[in-house]
Amino acid sequence: MKKSALLILKIVFSVGILVYIFTRVVHIGDLWANLREANIGYIIAAVLVYFLVQTLSAYRWYLLLKPIGIETSFTRILALYYLGMYFNFFLPSAIGGDVFKIYYLHKDTGRLGASTTSVFIDRDIGMAGLLVSATLVAILSGIRIPPDNGVLLAPLFILIGIAFIAANMALFYRRSYDLLHRLLTVFKMKKADEKVERLFESVNSYRGEWGLGAITLIISLGVQVGCAIVNMLAANSIGLQTQHGWIDYLVLIPAIGLISMIPLSVNGAGWREASYILLFQSVGAETHQAAALSLLWLGIVVVTSLPGGIIYLARGGRASEPAFEP
Repeated sequence: MKKSALLILKIVFSVGILVYIFTRVVHIGDLWANLREANIGYIIAAVLVYFLVQTLSAYRWYLLLKPIGIETSFTRILALYYLGMYFNFFLPSAIGGDVFKIYYLHKDTGRLGASTTSVFIDRDIGMAGLLVSATLVAILSGIRIPPDNGVLLAPLFILIGIAFIAANMALFYRRSYDLLHRLLTVFKMKKADEKVERLFESVNSYRGEWGLGAITLIISLGVQVGCAIVNMLAANSIGLQTQHGWIDYLVLIPAIGLISMIPLSVNGAGWREASYILLFQSVGAETHQAAALSLLWLGIVVVTSLPGGIIYLARGGRASEPAFEP
């Protein structure tokens, strides 16, 4: 009942923001004209690059399976990754696709704990790549939002990075984990404590895997650069120009990704569009151009998610299959 109520609130919140944006902020006529005149060549290129980006992400996950003893082919992992993409978009939860990836990998291997751990670590390293790339570029470029006398983005990314490192220390190091365990015990959060304990035991399979960590982090940086390129291609299709050029995309796209993770909407809907408008306006884009870019990005995600739906139907799957709590 609580989950249903929360979902309804998220839907209302997302719809409310979208209605406000497309009735009060963006001129629909200008938006439609911009989309109608988009260069299809750039859009096709953006779709192809995003397919490559997601294939690279799947390879990162494939590499992370080896330390926990899961042997399977890359083509199998690629299929599961696209299944996850499909359900990430079409289920009203940011973890919907992860649940399906865990479910099918567990079905193949019979190892639920290891499957869950691999997906968690893949997400974790992906987040590390996002924060490292955005922070480095923000520091080197000194980007402010808005550009004149605005807020420096680098300190914000650094603060988020510190919180991220602290959370990882709680999972990878016994002393910090023990402190977290005591805190959860004091506040009588037994279920949360049990989940954290299981996760701690699982993720420590990766301790000492520094070479693997470096390789997968480099892949994650490549993924972030790829996402920036996809957005630049989409922006070029509608004639959108920013103040700092490609640097803006390397900083703003990760920022939008972080904002979209705020769990107050359905899959980032509303937050994502508002973020595109606010951030890209601040670096010289017209309101309707920023809104058009957000819709083009959404369209690219939809198109590249569809192979997952085809794979799911080919398997004869049922939407209710995952009936466990990973």
